[in-house]
Amino acid sequence: MIYGYLRVSSDEQDVNSQKQGVVQFAQNKGWVIDEFISDEGISGGKDPSKRKLGPLLSRLKQGDIVISSEISRLGRDLYMVMDILHHCMKNGVVVYTVKDNFTLADDIQSKVLSFAFGLAAEIERQMIRQRTKEGLKLRMKLGVLVGRGFALENKTHALDPSLKDDVIKALEWGASIRSIARKLNVDRNTMHRALMRWRVKCDEAGYRKWKESEQRKSQARRMLSYKDREFCIVNLPREQVTRMIIDNLTIPQIAAELPQFTYEQIYDTILCDLEWNPLYRKHGQLLVRKKKYV
Repeated sequence: MIYGYLRVSSDEQDVNSQKQGVVQFAQNKGWVIDEFISDEGISGGKDPSKRKLGPLLSRLKQGDIVISSEISRLGRDLYMVMDILHHCMKNGVVVYTVKDNFTLADDIQSKVLSFAFGLAAEIERQMIRQRTKEGLKLRMKLGVLVGRGFALENKTHALDPSLKDDVIKALEWGASIRSIARKLNVDRNTMHRALMRWRVKCDEAGYRKWKESEQRKSQARRMLSYKDREFCIVNLPREQVTRMIIDNLTIPQIAAELPQFTYEQIYDTILCDLEWNPLYRKHGQLLVRKKKYV
């Protein structure tokens, strides 16, 4: 079997140009593509098992051929690319890349090339992350709230632990998770996460799998933050700050009015406060986005 693998990382991009290149490459070899596998709008940093690439890898057999536009289409993480290519080489599958013009089979030259290109893809990804982080820091200095804030996330997505016994009793009586979530006025996904945390209705393997998933999500959320360390939450004068936010002051202006606190303390506290976060987004942040204070 000859497979064509296509991937674009955003919905705005089109796989047609990749497809044309793969088809032309196959025609030059005198081959016909038996099946195209397309991951559209999916980042190369996502694990293959969460892409259509995963099922493809699981059914590849000796003698199969995979043609991709370039090696970075397979993944943008060094170890991920190496794992994919190792799997293909171990099973006698040959990978061709059109733009790179490489043939990756089970030989030393292919292993060296796959390592080099995987490393290049990872370096590119790290550079993108760095530029993103710098952009977020600039927005933070201008007074734009970046992300939701972890304290805010934890409060809005967590179920009160004191409800644990009542939830367990309701489940024993035969109530469904959906009905309990509706009764407590929370999303059913919030209820599922709470049950996992409490280790209710899950085995050890299921709990480990959930825990690993939550850790990956936490790392992904932290990548969207402007900082790598903990947030600086302080007790700001509540009435004064609320009044300044309603008066459309931006965070830099609020910081100027409260010199006893650092800019980072004021920013983080507003970012993670359940009342101030949405209130500021409706006032001062709108002015910042309109570039009235830039």
